[in-house]
Formats: sequence, C-alpha cells, structure tokens
Amino acid sequence: SKSPSRSSANAASASASTSSNKSKDSKTINVKSSGYLISCDVPTKQFIQHLNELKPVDKKFVLAELDSTHLLVKAKARHEITRKVEEWMNENVFSSVEKVGEDLDMS
Repeated sequence: SKSPSRSSANAASASASTSSNKSKDSKTINVKSSGYLISCDVPTKQFIQHLNELKPVDKKFVLAELDSTHLLVKAKARHEITRKVEEWMNENVFSSVEKVGEDLDMS
C-alpha cells in the first residue's frame, strides 16, 4: 500500500480554461487567476477542502477542484495550506511499536 505523500504546490499558469460540450455548440470559459496547482493524494485533498469549508465565504481559497488529486488554490493561501497540511501529517505519524507480538496475554 502506498503511504500518504506530502502535497506539492506548483505554480499554475496565469489563466486556466475549462470547456464543456453541450449538444452541438462548444463553450470555453477563460478564468484569470493567480493560483497554485496543488497535487496530492486523495486524503490530503479532502483535508484541504475541509480547511476551505471552515473559512467564511470571503476567505475561501479553493479556486477549482480539477480531479481527485488536484486543486487550484489562491496563491496567497499557499503557505497557510502547506503549514496546516504539515501539522496534520505530523499529528498522524506514529512511531514504531516496540515488542509487537511479544508477551501477549491470550487468556
């Protein structure tokens, strides 16, 4: 099984475009953004979305959910997200257990 990887924030292009096809006509929407593309595992993405949901509407930082492992976020939120994800990961790191399987009382 794959262990959770640290999220990595990469600079996103200055504009992101999405297109959707509806019947015969095609529509393209261009969105200007100063954002960062975050590439991470699914649990980390869910944690980042949870952080976003805790924010008031005017402080939300997720610009777009791209797929199960990518988010486009506001550039100014990058450091806060990185710090909170690192804190969360450190809380969920377990040290090795000593004497696993030894001295088990099976009565």
